[in-house]
Amino acid sequence: MARTFGGLLFYDASQLNFTSTGGTVTYARNAGPPTYTSLNFAVSTTAFLQLGLADVKRPFFNFPSPIGAGTIPVSNELQEVFGTAAGGPGNPMGPGFSGTPALAWGISVIDVFAVYSVTTAALTSATLAVIRNPFVENTAVVSANIIAATGIALTTTATADSPHVSKVSAAQPLNFETLDNTDVFAELAIVTPGTGTCKVFGIGLHVAVEYS
Repeated sequence: MARTFGGLLFYDASQLNFTSTGGTVTYARNAGPPTYTSLNFAVSTTAFLQLGLADVKRPFFNFPSPIGAGTIPVSNELQEVFGTAAGGPGNPMGPGFSGTPALAWGISVIDVFAVYSVTTAALTSATLAVIRNPFVENTAVVSANIIAATGIALTTTATADSPHVSKVSAAQPLNFETLDNTDVFAELAIVTPGTGTCKVFGIGLHVAVEYS
């Protein structure tokens, strides 16, 4: 029987990477109490902030061993415990590659949200996306959207330290990660106008984890 639980993964400004196609983004330590960090967008700036889902995408599973022997930790990293020899999910009602129940399991993104403030003038544009990139030996990467780029709040906030918390949800039913050697990352794209600035405090994902 499969079991599912959920959780929150939050990445603050110190954990985000960015690429800029124009303008300036700076990392800042803001006075607290006690303190917090942000990535600050200057006027007329276009930048993409990315975070890779570095946390466990496909959980580990512990198999009990005889009394007195402790436990033997075994990873299902190659999907051989609950799937097929090729690394994909097996028949949920039948045996897996190693003869155990073949339930595809792993992590799934429920939604993604960005925490940011906007001052002086509304943003020109802002979108959130979650992208999956499978890697196969000597094969071109074929990216796919888990959450396609979706517009989020552009309006100014009460202060530079009063953020929007803008969320975009994934389509149902959830798509659990069952493939090996796959990357999942979130991307926040922001464009500031010639008179407005922005502070990004972090990006978060609510996730579900399914296991057998």
